[in-house]
Amino acid sequence: MSRSYFWILYGHLIFACFFIGGMSFFSILVKNFRNRLSPEEFAGEVVSILRFYHPFILLCMGILIMSGAWYLTGIKIAMGPSFGTLFVPLGLKLGMVFLTVMGLSFQFFGLGLQLTRGIGPAGNGRAISDGTDERLRLIRAVERTNIVNLIFALSAAFLGLSMSKGF
Repeated sequence: MSRSYFWILYGHLIFACFFIGGMSFFSILVKNFRNRLSPEEFAGEVVSILRFYHPFILLCMGILIMSGAWYLTGIKIAMGPSFGTLFVPLGLKLGMVFLTVMGLSFQFFGLGLQLTRGIGPAGNGRAISDGTDERLRLIRAVERTNIVNLIFALSAAFLGLSMSKGF
């Protein structure tokens, strides 16, 4: 493979660290804020963080998908017909990536937009800021979804690293 594939892999690994590290940091930060702030302050701070966190994680995920696909194309060319030996581990890894993307889509667009745009569930017309309880319920759902997505992402990273033995 050409030298450019080294840089693709290097960038992929850097953004995987940003992705998994960002998701872990968010979980720790929210738990810490929950213990230190009043419910109203906590809800406001988490919404402020989500306005940066969700686009950052979405950017990382997009770069991971594109760089992974680009690197995989080089592996297909280099391995030729023996690429079929990677079918099972690669299929498992891509399955985990798919589950991560679906989970992140729910977290960003199903839950996060309700918090950051201030619209109640199902766009019921009333502002979500009418009730702190509703905001706290959505934040708990974001936290749980983030943990599940982190588990999927760690599984995908583990499966991806386990495939490196074959090269």
